[in-house]
Amino acid sequence: MRLKLLGKPRELLGKEVELNLGRTTLRKVLEALPQEVRELVTDGERFKMIVLINGISAESKGGLDAEVGPEDEITIMPEVGGG
Repeated sequence: MRLKLLGKPRELLGKEVELNLGRTTLRKVLEALPQEVRELVTDGERFKMIVLINGISAESKGGLDAEVGPEDEITIMPEVGGG
């Protein structure tokens, strides 16, 4: 699966990361990332950033327990605000 990163996660890991975890949960994917990045993305129970699976909110697919596979693209980005 491919992770596309924006904001601080991108500064720490680069633009994209490829992971070969087979069929798994989003929680397991995040556990494979360095702790510094993981703590930016989640508090262990909910997301602190926007997480998309194939362009669809991970929250609507089960949150941290959402299933993902090798063909999926996960995007992680900070929440955007404006004024």
